[in-house]
Amino acid sequence: MLLVRVEAESFPHVRYTAAMHPPRVSDAEVRAVIRELTVDKNLPAGAAVRRALESRFGSRGGVARIYRLLAEEGVRLTPPPNLSSVEALQRELEALRQRAERAEDREEAHQTRWAEEVDRLRLKVAALEPVAQQARASQESNELLRRQLQAAALRAAMLEQQLYRLTQREG
Repeated sequence: MLLVRVEAESFPHVRYTAAMHPPRVSDAEVRAVIRELTVDKNLPAGAAVRRALESRFGSRGGVARIYRLLAEEGVRLTPPPNLSSVEALQRELEALRQRAERAEDREEAHQTRWAEEVDRLRLKVAALEPVAQQARASQESNELLRRQLQAAALRAAMLEQQLYRLTQREG
């Protein structure tokens, strides 16, 4: 049995330091930024909150965490419905239906846009395929001509040598 000794690669040991990781921003600081950026009970976008956190604290915060805190702040800003009021519940239900409908419309527009983009790119590839084939054919032709030129140059050099030898014998 043949034993093979494999040596592991050696990597320099780097100690982890706190400077390697940006400082963690507390939930209270994130909530304060969210409240600061909120206008008329309209919450800011998560990206805006993350940009503000980075400029102030040097850390953007985790995406999931920021959106969780945004959702919590949205719940805090939304007054609880009066459960005794059927009309209030119907209004809330209608508002939710409208939001769902707008979300579906946005999703449909998004799907349509990307389907058109994919179709446009497919047409572009189909239009460029003959050009690619022509380029491959030209490359093959160029390679053949280069080989023929080398062969001709070699043949010319051999003929020049023969001519030189003949002139040396006669001269």
